Formats: sequence, C-alpha cells, structure tokens
Amino acid sequence: MWYYMPLIWLLIIPRIHNISASNHYALREDGLIKRRLDSPFHLREPENLVMFLEQIKTNDRAEEAFRKMQRKRSTLDEHILITAQLLQGILKRAECARVYVKLTGLTDYLRTTGASMKRLEFPEKMEKEANGGSPVCRNYAELNPQKDAFSNLECFSSDVINKLTIEEEEHHLKHELGSKGAKGVTEIIYNVAMKGLLNNPTSWKFHMLGSYYWRLVGDAKNALDCARLSVFLAPETHKDIPLLSLGTILVRAELWDDAEIILKSAVEYGPKHGENYIALATLLAMKHDFPQAREYFGIAEKLDPGMYNNSMRIREFMECMEPLDADISKLFSFVKYMLKEIKDVSKLRNEITQYQNRIIQQQIPLATRYNENDHKSKADLLKRYQFCSTRKSSENQEPVLFCDFYSDLQMQLESKQFDAELLDWQVNRYIATLFEKLPFEYKKQLEILYSKAMPQMATTDNTYSM
Repeated sequence: MWYYMPLIWLLIIPRIHNISASNHYALREDGLIKRRLDSPFHLREPENLVMFLEQIKTNDRAEEAFRKMQRKRSTLDEHILITAQLLQGILKRAECARVYVKLTGLTDYLRTTGASMKRLEFPEKMEKEANGGSPVCRNYAELNPQKDAFSNLECFSSDVINKLTIEEEEHHLKHELGSKGAKGVTEIIYNVAMKGLLNNPTSWKFHMLGSYYWRLVGDAKNALDCARLSVFLAPETHKDIPLLSLGTILVRAELWDDAEIILKSAVEYGPKHGENYIALATLLAMKHDFPQAREYFGIAEKLDPGMYNNSMRIREFMECMEPLDADISKLFSFVKYMLKEIKDVSKLRNEITQYQNRIIQQQIPLATRYNENDHKSKADLLKRYQFCSTRKSSENQEPVLFCDFYSDLQMQLESKQFDAELLDWQVNRYIATLFEKLPFEYKKQLEILYSKAMPQMATTDNTYSM
C-alpha cells in the first residue's frame, strides 16, 4: 500500500491549486535549502501524471545540456587564453619576418650563373651581322607542342601567358655592377643573342641567351618563348641550362608549382651542377617547404663547398620562418577547434531553448507564482527581464499576446557568455590580427597554413612561453 502512496498523492492533487508556494526546492551552494521560484513543476494540469513525468525528463535534459554547454564554455575560455598568449609570441617572433619575407636578395640565385654560361661552349659560326631588331625566338624556330614534354603545364596556357609579368633582372645587376655595368651586360647579351639567332636559328644556346635578354628587360612572354624553344632544342647533356632559365621565369612570375616541376627536371638532367640545386632549394624555401629546401642546399654544398656562403641569407630566412610557420599552424588549429566548439555551444543553446519552451507551455506563468505578501519573490521577479510571444487561443485559435518573466536558465542563456556570434567574432579576431600585423608578402602563406590546419584541442603543454 505504501508503495503506491506517491501515485495516490499525485492523483488527488486538487484542481484549484494554491500558487502562493512552490513545490520545488533546490540545495544551494551554502548547503541551505531554497525554494525554486522558477520551478518547472508548476503545472497547469497538476493532476496530469504523464505530463508531470514528461516535465521531469525535459527538465533533466535541459539541465544536462546546460551543464554540457558550461563545460564547453569553460574549455573555450582556456583556449582563448592560450591562443592569446600564442598570438603575442607570434607577433614578437614575426619581427624577423619583416626583414626576410620580402625575399630581397633571395631570388638573386634564380638566374643563369657563370658556371652555366661557361657550359655554352662558344664560339659558333657568326658570319652574318645583325642590324637592329629584337631576339624574338619564334621568328627563328618553331616549337612542336606534340614533342614538348611540358606543354600540358597550366603556365603555358594562353590565358596565363597573356597575363604573365616579371621584374626586370637588370635591376638586380645594378646592385652588383652599377647602372653602367648592368646596361653593358644587357647590351652584350643582346648582341650575342641577335647575331647567334641570325647565324644559327636552331641553336639552343642562342635561344637560351635570348631568354636571358628578355628576362633582363622584364619581357615575360618573349623570355618564356625563348626558354621553351631552348629546352626543346637542347641536347640532354645541356638541357638543364635552359630548364634553369625557364624555371626561373616561372618563379619570378609566381607560378611556383609549375616552376618546381621545371626546376626538378633541371636537377634530373644536370645532377652534377650545384646551381640547379640552389635554384630548386631557393624556390622550396620561398614555398616554405623547409625540410626539402635544406636537403637540396646540402647536396649543392657537397658538389661545391663555395655555395654555402651563397645560401647564408636564405638559411637565415628559413631559421626565421620555420618556427613562425609552426606557431601559426598551431594557432590556426586552435582557432578551428574553437570555432567547432562554438557551433556546438550554439546548437546546445538552441536545444535548451526548445526544452524550455516545452516546459513553459505546460506550466503556470512565472509572474503568477507569488501573492501580494510574498515580497521576496516579487523582488526577485523585478530583477528579471521579460519576454513576450504570440500564442493561439485554445478556444477560437485567435492570436494572444503572452508575456512573462525569464526563468533563471533563460536568463543565463541570454547572457553574452553563451552568445555564439560574439564568441565567433572574438575567435576570428585572432586570424584577422595576423593578417593585419604580419607583412603583406606573408599573407599568401597565411592562407596556405590556414587551409592545411586541422582542428586541435590545446593542452597545458601548448601554452606559449617566451
């Protein structure tokens, strides 16, 4: 008999309910029992046992979802702190990037070297004299696309070629030889290329020199034409020389993926020539592929120990950029993890709101749960916000404006602590700050690092230390 007493009591609850007191109590943090003003069990139909049990389940689900959301918010706070510390460390470390990221001097290695020029094995027959004109290689030889091993590369499509631009390499020579000396080199290359093409129109050497001339004056399209013809015409023993020139043009035009294919071919055709490895290593350093760059620099230095000094500046660039890339990748991983967690917080918040609405629909409005003498409850209600919604009347289905006070859980849900849009903005600010503070030339690399980053949860070991 006593086993069924709870059920009996629920069934005999009178329809006319006294709303001056609460039937729901909670244990406070100080150990005292407190009446719950916003109890979900103030039912409109207190005798409805099924609804009462459903309210218990719904309330438990809402509270469990809220605890889960709180845990995620706490984790986000920890990540925000760690990420902020990491960002400060990155900005400090990025000071070296301002020196090296522009790659001033690094691309000086990407040109035909003296060693390559000696391998051209001049002179050849030069009976005819050139009288003006320009060394436009396509006027002297024709490239057969079907026999061109690289014709499938995107960089050789008409759309890309028409937009191709490169810097004048004569500008770099001026730093070494002065303005007059640089002009003199350009004139010599021009004269030899013109006379050579006139007398030996199918000689790869003069097409290669034509390519170098156009590079000096900054004409990308003609430089590319001459280099491709030179590669096509050159014997395998010397094919690496025009491949080096062709790869250099593509590097300077920032077509780096295709340039890597060409320069790797130069290494394959000329494995005993250090300048090929230096050019490829320099490109890989510019692409921030530091392990591969280091490997090719090592090979070049074994072939020619004198090249170690030539690569010092690039090595300094790598020493600056490699740890910077690692820290930025870590920050992006944390950011992506936080953005995923913020989506979960937003999802939980919506889920809790749905539970709350389900509970509210079955209970007496919060505003009616006190009488005139219950000053304590009244004072508590006055501290709360109000919400209003339009509901349909059960009798005639006409819209009725319903207003009530927020419950404790509703008030917490409305706080900025669980505002997903605000959290999303705050976390995305870390990315925006990097793009704002770091040099413009580094932004392309930032985009690459962000695209590769995978969501990663931070640990205490991830805390940045100066």
